[in-house]
Amino acid sequence: MIRFLKAFLIFVVMYHIFVTVIGYGLLWWAYPQLPALGRDVIWLLFFAILVILNIKTIKSYLKTRKRPRITLIILIVFGVWISLLKGKWMYDIFVGIKYGLLYLFIFLSATFIGHIWNTKDSNIENWKLKIENFLNFLKYLLIITLLFWFLRQGLKFIWPDLFLHIGYGPFNDFKFGIKPPIYYLTWYKGTPRRQGIFSWPNNYGYFLIAFLPIIVMFFRQKFDGIKKLLTANTTAIINISLIVLRIAAIILTLSRTAFIGWIVGLAVMNVQRIRKHKKLSLGIWIVLLAGIIGLSILKWASTLNHIKAKFWSIKYVINQPSGYGLGTSGPAVNHNGTILPENYYIQLMLDIGTLWFFIRTIIILQITRIARKIQTSFTTLRGNISNQTTYLIRKWLNIWRVSLLIMGLFLHVFEDSMINYLFFISWWILSGYLSTFIAKKLPKDSWTINKK
Repeated sequence: MIRFLKAFLIFVVMYHIFVTVIGYGLLWWAYPQLPALGRDVIWLLFFAILVILNIKTIKSYLKTRKRPRITLIILIVFGVWISLLKGKWMYDIFVGIKYGLLYLFIFLSATFIGHIWNTKDSNIENWKLKIENFLNFLKYLLIITLLFWFLRQGLKFIWPDLFLHIGYGPFNDFKFGIKPPIYYLTWYKGTPRRQGIFSWPNNYGYFLIAFLPIIVMFFRQKFDGIKKLLTANTTAIINISLIVLRIAAIILTLSRTAFIGWIVGLAVMNVQRIRKHKKLSLGIWIVLLAGIIGLSILKWASTLNHIKAKFWSIKYVINQPSGYGLGTSGPAVNHNGTILPENYYIQLMLDIGTLWFFIRTIIILQITRIARKIQTSFTTLRGNISNQTTYLIRKWLNIWRVSLLIMGLFLHVFEDSMINYLFFISWWILSGYLSTFIAKKLPKDSWTINKK
């Protein structure tokens, strides 16, 4: 199971390169949506095989985390029903689920992995070894992805003809179904934006922000002044360099949404420092906000289009509060959709209606409650320092969820399954481990998360 997860996450990271080189460079696929469908089918098959091989654990699993799972089923059933009433084709319905609700299924299906480990292996030390192994894998996957990004960006400038030959197109903007540009531009003949090994600079920005907190956790380094910094050892220099490189990568995406997520993440990670150093913190926030405003001016045409899209899409929500059916809005415009609100929440209201958007919000609150329960229960076990790192990494991953909620106001943040798979699988493996650890250490009456 662990080996498949590692292989699948590596495949997810390299997905855009595979699709570009094989699909556009070699085969010229007539249906560019098929590779993404194939990737999702692989995960569905893996989940189905797990269910078949662990059929005896289904009954106990169905008793765990019932509320978010039942709510998601209700939401999808209603979404399909309202879509059929609106005359939507099944293709549109699948597209709408993929861009609006698939990430919730990824999260909840990953809970089954945690449940299997909990059931099959009662030895918490074996669990700990598995988690440490997975965390080391995740750590180096994040490092290699970042370093490979810089190497690949440099090669694009040195040998652009090579990339044009293997499936990339010239400098341009995104157009669905044609070769992805070798570089995206802020506008026609504008400044190149770096998308790394992802399909789009904004998506790469999501990835960088998603795992920035645990990169800081893995490689955090304290320095007492410039003198200490200049005399730092090799390990300290490597640690701080990796953090600086990640921040540089965020800046080079020229993604305003990533910058906003960065600000939110920094604020959540440094609440105590902000309270202690109010003047310094205020100066840093002013500089960061000035950067966002400056970039918005630099990309003025894009800024105006985003603002117009949001206001126009609100009009559609008011006119049809029951929704227009799945596949109507958001990234679905690359298929048969007609409305691009540039806002994930408005996208859901357009697809499934205002009432059922609030039902989806209930799922998020239920998942948040589970996360909060883990955090609260672990507080009583802090004497056990062996799991502090795992607990903190999982806690810091939650910071991305806060950033994501804000980022969703400006873009369709769940459109890229690469981010959804990487983040939600990683998050729930850690959550499942901590749930098991807490259940074994605390009295049963005080740990009821598996019954919720």
